[in-house]
Order: sequence, then structure tokens, then C-alpha cells
Amino acid sequence: MVKKSQSIAINTIVILIIALVVLVIIILYFTGTFSKGTTGVNNIINPALNQTNQTSQLINNLSNQVNG
Repeated sequence: MVKKSQSIAINTIVILIIALVVLVIIILYFTGTFSKGTTGVNNIINPALNQTNQTSQLINNLSNQVNG
């Protein structure tokens, strides 16, 4: 005798995943993590941009010395 198990519908799984994502977003919003997250990204990007600007200035100064 073969017993069939009950399965969860795909729609139910998708709805549960969407509900969990929304719940995580709500928790992050109320704990203030969103505002911390954007400053964290800025702390990573700004030094990289500063390094790029310094490298560009160095290249320009070297080319001016060679040409001038």
C-alpha cells in the first residue's frame, strides 16, 4: 500500500516568502538599520572616490612635469 503525503501548494510557499521579506523590511525600518545602511555604504564609497581623485591629480601633475 502506497501512502500519499500532503504537499504545500506553490502559491502558499510564494506567499510565505513574500511575507517574510516584508516582515524583515519592517523590522529593519523600525530599528533604524536603513539609515545606518546608507551611511555605511557612503563610508565605503567616499574613500574609494577620494583615492581615485588623488590618483588622477598625481597623473595630471606627472604629465604636466613631463610636458612642461
